[in-house]
Amino acid sequence: MPDCTFCSIVAGGLPAAIVGETPEVVAFLDHSPVFPGHTLVVPRDHLVTVEDLPAALQGPFFRAVSRVAQAVRRGTGAQGTLVLMNNVVSQSVPHLHAHV
Repeated sequence: MPDCTFCSIVAGGLPAAIVGETPEVVAFLDHSPVFPGHTLVVPRDHLVTVEDLPAALQGPFFRAVSRVAQAVRRGTGAQGTLVLMNNVVSQSVPHLHAHV
């Protein structure tokens, strides 16, 4: 989607600190982090909410979220992590993403 910030990042049109990627998912550091290691995990396909996530992408997406959560915890020395998803309400970019 041409006006989507996250689609532009996925396509390489906007700069981002990418920390991981798979054929289905891209993870990058949040440009305005709430805490150390704050990372966004987004599907490459333009989807708006978790309800739009097809069954075939659920595994790859949530495995990526889990891997990022482990990396953030280990990399920051935190005891745990917060994983958060906004679905329309409080969603600043209308592209499915998980905050870790």
